[in-house]
Amino acid sequence: MKKVVCVLIILLLFGCSNDMGDKERITILENETYVVYSESQNVLAPRVCLENQQEEQSNEPFLVTFEVTGGLKPIVEKETNFSIDSRDLLSGSEGDISSLPPEGESLCTGITLPLTKEVAKDKLEDMITQGDLNVSVTELDGEVISSSIIKVFVIGMPDGSIVEP
Repeated sequence: MKKVVCVLIILLLFGCSNDMGDKERITILENETYVVYSESQNVLAPRVCLENQQEEQSNEPFLVTFEVTGGLKPIVEKETNFSIDSRDLLSGSEGDISSLPPEGESLCTGITLPLTKEVAKDKLEDMITQGDLNVSVTELDGEVISSSIIKVFVIGMPDGSIVEP
């Protein structure tokens, strides 16, 4: 009986190891994810880049959701959750989700968030670096694939491009 219990414990330990688990099929490239502030148009333009990790599930659609929280919530003009369907991202293009890395280039997308009032650049930067903007990649049924807090604040254009000082 003791041998059976020992074998079961060993199986549980090795079966639950982190190395044995599934990798995320789509990951967020945090070094390419940021929020652009366009002072001339008083908008924030969060941008996120994604990378494919599992070829066998790569063509299944997913949602990219931006969630506004904290002090940023009352100054954003629209709703606080914005979702982009991967099927819409790739419509009209020759690529599909399987062309994301490691096989192809990363897929970058974003939204434009008009602000309801003028806010000092420093205050906006504080809100972003404190984590008031989250991005997540989810299955269509709502299961989270990958998520991240966007904490990089840059000055740029409403299309998400960065303006070099």
